[in-house]
Amino acid sequence: MEHLPQNVDWDGIRVFLAVAERRSFRQAALDLGQSVNTLRNSVERLEDLLGFRLFYRNANGVNLTAEGRRLAGSARSVEQSMSDLWRVAQSAANTMAGSVHLAVTEGLGTFWLLPQLVDFLSDEGRDIQLTLQCALRSVDVLRLEADISIQVTEPTAPDLIKRRLGHAHLALFAGRSYAERHGLPATLADLAGHKIIAQEMEQFSSGDLGAIFTPEVAHRMIRLRTNFASAHYWAIAKGAGLGLLPNYAMAIGGDVVPVDLALGGSVEIWLAVHPEVIKTARHRAVVDWLVESFSPQRFPWFGRTPLHPREIVELLAASPALKTYFQGFTPSRPQFLLEGRADRQPDPDEASIPADPPRD
Repeated sequence: MEHLPQNVDWDGIRVFLAVAERRSFRQAALDLGQSVNTLRNSVERLEDLLGFRLFYRNANGVNLTAEGRRLAGSARSVEQSMSDLWRVAQSAANTMAGSVHLAVTEGLGTFWLLPQLVDFLSDEGRDIQLTLQCALRSVDVLRLEADISIQVTEPTAPDLIKRRLGHAHLALFAGRSYAERHGLPATLADLAGHKIIAQEMEQFSSGDLGAIFTPEVAHRMIRLRTNFASAHYWAIAKGAGLGLLPNYAMAIGGDVVPVDLALGGSVEIWLAVHPEVIKTARHRAVVDWLVESFSPQRFPWFGRTPLHPREIVELLAASPALKTYFQGFTPSRPQFLLEGRADRQPDPDEASIPADPPRD
């Protein structure tokens, strides 16, 4: 056992800590993006190496053994030390070249930051390799799960540098095809007869219909639940039902229309970064870009006061810079129609499909 540290699988320690924190192999597997069996095998190998059990298994999950609790405390200290060591190494490389790990909620990452990301990375003065993690939960920046985090819950760790970037306002939308088939509700009572697409995730949910109606009515109304913002958006745009989307959703590209009901809400958009990480030039450049990307001065819909979706459409139409923001992101017509022969009238003398040559 004197050579134990050299034989320790540090990935196994990371898995052990994840299971210990979540008290569930299944939840830890979701967090780490691995299978439950992989995590179980990793913990079993660590138990064999250490010579004692780390968890008691039960029907509700797992609990740490006495030895497991002691190991968890020591492992967290080692993990923090390794994170500090890595941050010192990163901060020493104060150049515009290198990697930056950015975690952001999936909806903001996919539908808002990506259109601006191309211009940011095309700057020839930067050689930044950006990893964009569209997270389904708030990441722990202090433990270096990401260098920088954009989240909709306020960071609470005292050592973090944090900044409120703006506000995301939600409004009720329907796909145009749904509106043409079923009409749009004019009152909350009308809403009870419509289908709802609900987004449920750690940072926020699509509202509590059970508090507006009754749990039984809310259960009947919700036809689809998803934790992915992209799936939620496209389900609404394709006419599956009504749902809450950012108030700028009409600009993204899907054919959605606002529903004029007093439903929605707002969440704050926060930036979190470790004080050591921000010392590098490339991390400062990414932070500056993020602050500008959510600037209420440039993009008024991120201001404190909610804008109606139609106001945003008017702003986009009036500003050349805003009007082309999503250009090329979601084309209104398939590219093959723009480049092919479908735009001109067919020639009656042309056969659309050539006939097979006659056989001898």
